Amino acid sequence: MAAKAGNLADILTNDFLCCQICLGEFQEPKALPCLHTYCLKCLTQFIQETSPTRRADPGTMFQCAVCREDTRVPNGGVKAFKTNHHITSLFDAVLANKKQTDTTSSQSLRNRESIVKQPTCERHQKEILFYCTNCNEAICIICNGTTHKHHQSTDLSEAAKRQKSQIRDQLKRLEINLKSKEQTANKFHKHSETINTTKVELLKKIDQTASDLQKKIASHAQQLKQEVTTRCHQQSKTLEAELSNFDMQIGVLKSMKQFAEKILQHGQDAEVVMLQKNVTTKLAELEKQESDITVLQKVCSTKITVYISEINPTFGKVEETSQSTPRLCHPIIPLSCAAPKLISIFKVQSCNNHGITGITANPQTGHIAVADINADTVKTYNVNGELQQPVISCNQPQDVLYLDNGNLLVSVSGDGEVWEVSPDQQIVRKHKVKGCRGIAVTSDGNRVITSNEDSNERVIIKTPDGEIIREIKHDLNNQKYFNYPLYVTVTPSDNIVASDRLKNCVFIFNIDGQLLHKYSGSGQGWLSHPCGVCVDGHGQIIVADHDNHRIHLLSPKCQFIRHLIPKDQGLFQPRAVALTPDGHLVVAQGDKTVKIFAF
Repeated sequence: MAAKAGNLADILTNDFLCCQICLGEFQEPKALPCLHTYCLKCLTQFIQETSPTRRADPGTMFQCAVCREDTRVPNGGVKAFKTNHHITSLFDAVLANKKQTDTTSSQSLRNRESIVKQPTCERHQKEILFYCTNCNEAICIICNGTTHKHHQSTDLSEAAKRQKSQIRDQLKRLEINLKSKEQTANKFHKHSETINTTKVELLKKIDQTASDLQKKIASHAQQLKQEVTTRCHQQSKTLEAELSNFDMQIGVLKSMKQFAEKILQHGQDAEVVMLQKNVTTKLAELEKQESDITVLQKVCSTKITVYISEINPTFGKVEETSQSTPRLCHPIIPLSCAAPKLISIFKVQSCNNHGITGITANPQTGHIAVADINADTVKTYNVNGELQQPVISCNQPQDVLYLDNGNLLVSVSGDGEVWEVSPDQQIVRKHKVKGCRGIAVTSDGNRVITSNEDSNERVIIKTPDGEIIREIKHDLNNQKYFNYPLYVTVTPSDNIVASDRLKNCVFIFNIDGQLLHKYSGSGQGWLSHPCGVCVDGHGQIIVADHDNHRIHLLSPKCQFIRHLIPKDQGLFQPRAVALTPDGHLVVAQGDKTVKIFAF
C-alpha cells in the first residue's frame, strides 16, 4: 500500500507539480489567465526572452508557453499574477505523503484535507471563510469586517456549492465548443485531402491534353501545371494556418476542461470560487470569436478548376470557383434564459387564415420566403414584412428551404415534386417525390424529404438529381417509425431531425438511418402536434409545439433545455420555424402571421 502511495505521489509530481519551462518542481507557482502555471522566476525570464520589448514590465504582452494565448503583465509586475494555491496545497500534500510512506498505509491522497494547508488571504494571511458577492471575491474574517464590511457576503461553502453548479454548466458549454472545434478540424482535414486529389486529377488532365498537342503546347502546359501547384500550395498553406489555430484552441479547451474537472474533484472551496471567474471570462472570449462554420466556409469555399480548349494551343487557364456548401451556415441560439424580444411582425396575404406551411431565410439577403399552400404560391418578404417580387406559382407548396448559393428548394406537394429554383425564378431541376412534405439538405448537398404517400410514411434521402440513396421507415423489427412525418432538418453533423405530427414526437437519425434519439416532451410539458424544426450551429434543436403554442429548445441528443418561447409570449399555433443569418428566430403562425424574435 505504501508503495502504491509513493507511486501516486511521483505521478502527481510529474504530471501536475512540474513547471513546463524549467521542467522542475514549481517554485512560487504563478497562474496565468489561461490557467497554465509556471515558476515566478521561469515566467519572468520567459517573458524577457520572448516578448517584443525583451522586458517583463507591467503592460508587456507575451504568449503563454503552452497554449500561446496573448497575455498582459499586470500592473504589479509578474509577481502580481495570482499564486496557484491549488499547486501549493497539492505540493504540501505530496511532501507529507512522502514523509509518511512507511507509516500511513491506511491513508491516501483522497484524505489529504488533514495535511493540506487551507488557502489563505494574500493580504492578511488568514484562512478564507467568506465570499463577497459584491466583489466576487473569496475573503478572510478580517476582510469581512474591514474592506468588505458593508458588502453582502455569504459562507464560503455555500458560495462554492452554487458556483460548482455554474462550473458544471460551463463545462457543458466547454464540451460543446470543444466538439465544434474538433468537428471543424476534421472538415479541414477532409478538405486537405480534396485539394490533393484535385491537384492529381487536374495535373493528369493537363498532361493528357498537352501530350495530344505535343511540343507546340508543352511550354504552356508546364505553366498551367505550375499555376495549379502554386494555387494548391497556397490553399494548403492557408488551411494549415487555420488548422494550427484550431489545434491551439482545442488544446486550450481541453486544458481548461481537464483543470476544471480536477478542481471540481479535488479542489478546495476557495479554489472552486477562484476558478469560476477565470472559466467565465475564457468562455466569453471564445464565444465572441468568429464562428467555426464561418471560418470553415471562408477557407473551404473555393475549388480549383482547369478549363480546357480543344483547339487553341494555349489550351486553358486555372481558375478558382466558389463551391456551394448547402446548409453549413447555422447561427447560434444562446443557452441563457433571457426572454426573447419580438422585433418584427407581419401578415402574409392569403386566401384564408391557414396558408403558411413552410418558411426559410435567405442566407445572403436575410429575406424570408413563405410557402402559402392555399394560395398556391411562394412569396418573399423582407424583415419588415414588405412583399418582394416576383412570386413563384406552384401547386400546393408545403415547405421551402434556401440553399447557401441563393437557390430555393420547394416541396410542391400538389404535384409530388421537389423543385430547385434560381434567384431569377428559373427551375434548375425537379424530381418526383409522391406525398412530399418537409425538406432539408445534408452538408454534401443530398436532399432529405418527408413523405406521406398512401400510408407509406418515410424519410427519403436523394441526390440533387433525384436518385434515391436511402429510405427511413422501419426499425429492425419492421415496426413503422412514423404515423405522419411532417417537417425535417439536418444538424451540422449531418444527423436527421424529423417531427411526427400524429405521434407527437421528434426523431433523430444518423445519415445511415439508425435511430439515435427521440423526444415527446418532458416534465416541463409534452408535445402536442409538433410541426416545424430547425437547428443552430451547436446542433441544438428548435421545435414548434403547435397545439401548446410554444417553442422547445432541445440539446443535440433531444434533451429538453428550456422553452425558447413560452406560451405567455403570445404565440398562436406555431407551424414553421427558421433561423436568419444574424441568429433571429422566424416563426410562422397558424393565423398567417410571421413573427421574428431576437435573443
